Amino acid sequence: MNRILVGLAALVAWGRPAAGQDVGAVLSAAEKAYHAATTFRADFIQTIENPMLGGPEQSRGTMFLNPPDRFAMRFSDPKGDRIVADGKWLWLFTPSTVPDQVIRQPIPKGGTNTPNFFAQFVDRPLERYTASLVGKDTVGGSTVDVVKLIPRFQDQPFREAVIAVGRQDGLLRRVALVEESGQRRTIVLPAPKTGVPIPDEEFRFRVPKGVKVVTP
Repeated sequence: MNRILVGLAALVAWGRPAAGQDVGAVLSAAEKAYHAATTFRADFIQTIENPMLGGPEQSRGTMFLNPPDRFAMRFSDPKGDRIVADGKWLWLFTPSTVPDQVIRQPIPKGGTNTPNFFAQFVDRPLERYTASLVGKDTVGGSTVDVVKLIPRFQDQPFREAVIAVGRQDGLLRRVALVEESGQRRTIVLPAPKTGVPIPDEEFRFRVPKGVKVVTP
């Protein structure tokens, strides 16, 4: 499941923080932008790097969010793969690898184990992470502030996250993770949009004929 949710390219060295910048202000802007938005839609490119599995693997598609608990990823490559959180269940369907099975898991009512990709990093970030400002960068032509997050509690499946926050709008444009195993993942959102209409169908999963539903 984690292999398709997020990916990571090798971490790069970003520039030093500019004088006067404050990590609290950057994360406050990101949190404010998240809570102000009614919907999110963004094309994504994700990569996973695991030396044990050979070369980096890349996928792409479109991500959708209707806060707080409706989230979806529709993949164009590999075509047909989907992740859907419909408010009750989280569905993982990867016909590119397992065409006759869909995994269904209940969505937790609370806590940090949420399918809401954005909330994981910008909802109460200073309570949940030790944060430091790494520097600035450019993603999709937009200047971003780069922040390193170390979980304060053992409730996240990664050692650290390095997020890129748009300086003009406070929106997430890149998330890089280092998992407990050492595997590296990234997801890049070059041009996220907020407040855009999203068809209800994106947050529904209809089990295809002949596909078995597995609930771990």
